[in-house]
Amino acid sequence: MPRLLLGPTVYRVQAAVERIIRFLEDTGTTAHKAIYFDGWDGLAASAVLRAIAEDPPPSLKKKFDKILHIDCSMWKSRRALQRAIADELNLTQRVMAAFNRQDEEDDFRGVDEGSRAEIGEVGLLITESLLRCRYLVVFHNGSNDTVDLASCGIPRPEFLGSKILWTFRGRLRLNPQVKDKVDSSHLYIYRPIDWSFDHDTAKLILDEATEIVKSIQHKQSITPTIAAKCISYILWLINQKGGGTMDYDWTTHASNYWVCDGIIEEGQSDDDSWELSTALHQQIRLEDCSSPTVKFSGHEYREQWKSVIEDPSNIEEGTSSYFLSAKNGLSLPPKMFQQSYRLRVLKLSGCNFSFYSPPFCCCHSLRFLGLEKCKDQPQEEEDRQRRPTTKYLHSLWVLDVRNMDWELDLLQDSIEQMAVNIREIHVKNGRIWRSNLAWGQLQNLCKLRVIKLLDLYGNNAIQVYGVESDVN
Repeated sequence: MPRLLLGPTVYRVQAAVERIIRFLEDTGTTAHKAIYFDGWDGLAASAVLRAIAEDPPPSLKKKFDKILHIDCSMWKSRRALQRAIADELNLTQRVMAAFNRQDEEDDFRGVDEGSRAEIGEVGLLITESLLRCRYLVVFHNGSNDTVDLASCGIPRPEFLGSKILWTFRGRLRLNPQVKDKVDSSHLYIYRPIDWSFDHDTAKLILDEATEIVKSIQHKQSITPTIAAKCISYILWLINQKGGGTMDYDWTTHASNYWVCDGIIEEGQSDDDSWELSTALHQQIRLEDCSSPTVKFSGHEYREQWKSVIEDPSNIEEGTSSYFLSAKNGLSLPPKMFQQSYRLRVLKLSGCNFSFYSPPFCCCHSLRFLGLEKCKDQPQEEEDRQRRPTTKYLHSLWVLDVRNMDWELDLLQDSIEQMAVNIREIHVKNGRIWRSNLAWGQLQNLCKLRVIKLLDLYGNNAIQVYGVESDVN
């Protein structure tokens, strides 16, 4: 595969656009017909492609008769791709009947949407539209494999000097393995991020966020700046020392972290911050955010967001999110969080502390509490003579407990206080209640998710006996 590393001065989208345009303008017989752009370690590739497709320079307009911008970064099926191509060629009215007819047939046969293939007669119309012109296809491929655009009706780019510029990236798709699927004959253009980028990384994240926000229905209610901070939250924590061992469960909780930390709330209109966070969550490829692929410095977040291993000592007063993981049971100091007045998101994994009087009982601003594989470390008998403090539960919006039993012994007034704010409770293979905690008393609970392992001796099957429901 021919590879091109962009030079050390190419830190911004516009600089990459200018470099790539040179290759697109070269339509000679030895020029590359298919060009793949991987962005900066996956970041901002879609922004570069969109800039070329939607604001091409006069030289490209003169070179190509048609410039097609096909954004399938939110992948549905090959048929949906073909429909997008037909729409771009203004063939919608001519092919609508064919799509409707085949969709009805597939509905009847029970073919799921993701398996629906191209339609032959639509492909012929697309071929007819492009066969006698020189075209440039700019394609955002959100599938898990390369796509033969010829199967949709686009002629091979070898004809008439046509070109294809495409990427797997977009929507924070940072999986490093996906680029290995690029065809060996395509020109592969890339630029890794190194520590010399510094503030340029923040600009690339903003470019990525701007692209994502364009796909959100109520995009006027969430700015690219806020979306960029949400992305930075993920990238920063993945790159922390605890990023390799902590299970953040981004798929379930990314939107919860953003709201609970306070990122999505400032400067918002009347729209519900939870709905906005969920909308952003749905546009991001969170399954590809499991490893530190982007060398992200983010100095401004050093005191705000923490993820550590086996080190409970370094907690700044301004920390708003704190993740601590331990392998063999780490005993936490009773006053560990005494200065953590601003702590809003807390997750502890593999830690030992007194369930009767946990070290975070003084954190009255907690919004998210996650506990996993933690064990009770009983306190002195005289300490147990007093009623345990449970005020930290009153401010919670989300509670997540996994692989442990933590029986909350709550008085009725504590349940009533907890019921005011709590929105979600997640329990996996464990318990967090006694008989006096009735779920029906939590009137504002939007999601109750209880999962129990069927076999504690290694069977990974699970049984869901509590389901998501609206209790309002």
